[in-house]
Amino acid sequence: MRPIKLTMQAFGPYAGTEVIDFASLGNRTMFVISGKTGAGKTTIFDGISYAIYGKASGEDRNGPELRSQFASDDLNTEVSLQFSLRGKSYFIKRSPQQDKKKERGDGYRTVGATAELYQFDEHGEQQLLAANVRDVEEKIKEIMLIDSNQFRQILMIPQGEFRKLLTSDSKEKEAILQRLFHTEIYKRVEEKLKEEATALKKSVEKQMEDRNLLIRKITALYNEELQDYLVNGSENDVLIFPLLEDEIEQMKEQLEAVSKEVNDKTKDKELLSQKLYDAEIILKNIKSRDELGARKIELEGQKDNIATKERVIDLANKAALLAKQDELCHRLSNEKKALLKDAEIREVRMAELRILLQQREEAWLKEKDREGERKVAQEAIHSLNQIKEEVKSFALLEQEVLKLENKLNQLKQQHSTEEERLKLLDEKLKLLQEEKSSLEKTDLLLLENDRKLDKLENELTLLTKYEEQQVRYKENTSLLETKKGIFGQTQARLEDAKLLVTELDNRWLHGQAANLASQLHDGEACPVCGSTTHPNPAAGSGTDLPNEEDLKAAKEQVVSLEQEKTAAESAFLEIQSRTNTMRDTIEDLLSDIVKVRNDFSENMVEPLKNQLLDDRKVLQLEQLKLSENKQKLAKITKELEATLEQKETIANTVVALNGTVNEASLTFTENRTKLEGLKVRIPEELRDYRKFEEKLQAAIQHQDLLQQRFEQTSRAFQETKERFASEESGLLTVRKHAEDKEKELDVERDAFVEQMKAQGFSDYKQFDAAKKSAGEIEQLGREIREYGQELRSVTDRYQELSEALKDVQIPDMEGLKLALHEVQEQITALNNTYTNLLIKKRDNEEIRDSILRINEEMKNLEERYNLVGELYDIARGQNASKITFERYVLAAFLDDILLEANGRLLKMTSGRYSMHRKKDRAKGNAQSGLELLVFDQYTGQERHVKTLSGGESFKAALSLALGLADVVQNYAGGVSLETMFIDEGFGTLDPESLDQAIEALIDIQSSGRLVGIISHVPELRERIDARLEVTATQIGSTTEFHLLNG
Repeated sequence: MRPIKLTMQAFGPYAGTEVIDFASLGNRTMFVISGKTGAGKTTIFDGISYAIYGKASGEDRNGPELRSQFASDDLNTEVSLQFSLRGKSYFIKRSPQQDKKKERGDGYRTVGATAELYQFDEHGEQQLLAANVRDVEEKIKEIMLIDSNQFRQILMIPQGEFRKLLTSDSKEKEAILQRLFHTEIYKRVEEKLKEEATALKKSVEKQMEDRNLLIRKITALYNEELQDYLVNGSENDVLIFPLLEDEIEQMKEQLEAVSKEVNDKTKDKELLSQKLYDAEIILKNIKSRDELGARKIELEGQKDNIATKERVIDLANKAALLAKQDELCHRLSNEKKALLKDAEIREVRMAELRILLQQREEAWLKEKDREGERKVAQEAIHSLNQIKEEVKSFALLEQEVLKLENKLNQLKQQHSTEEERLKLLDEKLKLLQEEKSSLEKTDLLLLENDRKLDKLENELTLLTKYEEQQVRYKENTSLLETKKGIFGQTQARLEDAKLLVTELDNRWLHGQAANLASQLHDGEACPVCGSTTHPNPAAGSGTDLPNEEDLKAAKEQVVSLEQEKTAAESAFLEIQSRTNTMRDTIEDLLSDIVKVRNDFSENMVEPLKNQLLDDRKVLQLEQLKLSENKQKLAKITKELEATLEQKETIANTVVALNGTVNEASLTFTENRTKLEGLKVRIPEELRDYRKFEEKLQAAIQHQDLLQQRFEQTSRAFQETKERFASEESGLLTVRKHAEDKEKELDVERDAFVEQMKAQGFSDYKQFDAAKKSAGEIEQLGREIREYGQELRSVTDRYQELSEALKDVQIPDMEGLKLALHEVQEQITALNNTYTNLLIKKRDNEEIRDSILRINEEMKNLEERYNLVGELYDIARGQNASKITFERYVLAAFLDDILLEANGRLLKMTSGRYSMHRKKDRAKGNAQSGLELLVFDQYTGQERHVKTLSGGESFKAALSLALGLADVVQNYAGGVSLETMFIDEGFGTLDPESLDQAIEALIDIQSSGRLVGIISHVPELRERIDARLEVTATQIGSTTEFHLLNG
């Protein structure tokens, strides 16, 4: 990714629209961003990061908080970026969620976050790729191929993040690398192994519990050793299982024995049951024989009674021949009596009818004479019907008039009430408008106080930073003097040591020459120059000459002092650079303070700060009160609007009520006039419709009563006259029939007497006693036949049983029943024993099968658990290296990063330092494997990176960051890293180190990568020919590129 143009609007310290055109750099690939503290240098990085990912470059800043406090309310916060990536150009625009001032009225409304992403086609036209936040984020993932964490770590190294990867411990470094290389999958492998291992362990434990429970359920009846194990609570299935098999086998044998015994007892039961059945048959036959003998004697005693019944049947048959003639005579006699009785009744009724006829004729004649009274009643009804509708209308009209009068009064009262409410609302509106006018000045005061507070806060911030920098500057100045003294002492000691080495070298050489000269003789060749003449040989005593050990010790001391001098010089330069940076910062802060307060001096810091704090407190209290008034104003405004709406509603109601009252008054007057006219035409006693109805009904009832009486008397007289004539004719007919019946009865009676004597009856009394009905005759015949049949049957059966039981003895029933009962109880007991034993055997067999199945399952589970459990222990760091699976993978990534980083670090430290991953096991159970050590070529030893000086730390951190960028690019195939931004850190470097760091960055930008650096170091600004200057003002910051050499 390479930025082309960044546009920031109301973003951070940039109040308006700030455009940074990176294209103006031309072929330059490195530039420095400079400016005062707080001017907005890091905000440029924030803008780029926010445009692409919707997040700032630092963890402590986010979208909504990046809005400029200098910006006007009508200007939205927005960032746009045009950038190139892999040969394509893109344009992205974002705005965070923010509060925007309402276009109408007071207050603010919340505007949601927006995002748009475009791609430039071959014609330079923008083509929309995504138009909302979610779609833009998805598309950015596809385009960038790295997330915001990776972007921040490898392309944009902000303040506070630069040394984090270098000095963090294993746990912190793990979190950083996890975000960069997305190694969550390896953590999930560990968690998955843990879940499976835990599940397998629980399954094995559950199987063991189930097996132990099954063992406790074993029933031991015959195997004593098994009984002992179970009583003692043993759960050793290896010992118990063969004993269980033996117990099951013994139970099987016992079941067979019990089954055989049950069969034997069943046969005994069947034999006894047969004997008991035979005995019951014998006893039953003896009882039957005795009962038949008694019945035979009883039947033989009934022979005389049967003979009498036979004679009764004979007489009854003879009487039956005379029955028809007898019935005829009785019928004729009864008919004659009935006719005579009817004649008597008719004579009595005729006498009563004669009197009734006379009475009804008199009543009819009386009602006939009341014809005039009936006509008067009819006319009265007619008169009332004529005024009936008017009476009905009168009642309804009277009710309507009363109702209208009440409604009119209610409307007048309501009209009066609403007019009173309208007056009260006018008074309330007047008070609310006066209060609103008073509170409307609050907004102006709030804005003015906000500006005052911002000014106070800015001045307080400057004073606080100035005070802190002064303290730190004094501390560093004192420390600088100390380091300077140490450096001077070390340098002096080094010079002394070097002089000593030179002196010792000279003395050692002079001594060697003297020794050689003492061995020279004239005429002999010199072993050094070959001359045979020795005009000026060296002289020396040789007693105080240094040896090789003295020279070596002196040289080692020089090397040690050189290292000490280098360390002291590095510490001195680091403190010196830091002190100079602080002095520049103090001067910048002082300049900013003087711009605000011309009369400022150093001794004014504390009193001025206290004064500003007091002023801020007063302003804050005033702002709080004004805010309350502002809230109160909003409430009053809302109440005023509601009251105006209420007034308008009530006014409309009053107008509507005026028309309604007028209409109701007119309707009331019309109906009241109609009512007065009806009162004139209708008598007062008939105006009540109920009374009118009562009077009308009374007249109708009176007229109906007169008519009914006339009709009833006329009808009764005619009916009575017809009944009398009918009764008189009927009496004559009945008398004639009675005479005819008496003659017929005399003839039939004589014929009956002759037939009775012919059948042998002396008189009617004897004949009447012999009469029987057909049913009685049939019953007597049936009794005679049944008697004969029963006597023959009883006699035959008695003789048969007597012959069969002649020599038979009476059986012992009680003894047989007792024996059968005993056998039955024995069988029941044996069956119960068999059933219980069978159930226990079956339970033991099921337990045996379940234990076999559980053991097989446990074997498989344990084999799986041994494998998974060991893998889980290895993955979670329970291994020789005490490193988790995920951390092992991260360590591999870190090794690759260190390989790339050490190439640059060796170059920047002249071959002195290289970084290595600490591979030693941590103490106790602590996880390790990601901490860094630095190897010092001077000492030949490793030490922790935290022991590096500030400048050395910066070099190591820069090398690590550059190495990380290379590795991430290699692993994330397709990632294009064409840009790198670095925020601060160069102020801790000495000139030589600064040169080395710049050379490393030049190596990066030689490949075409754009490198941007934020720094206050003057040397760095002088070395780089492109500078983006950020200028802070009281109304916001601005930027401008300064390009040297063309």
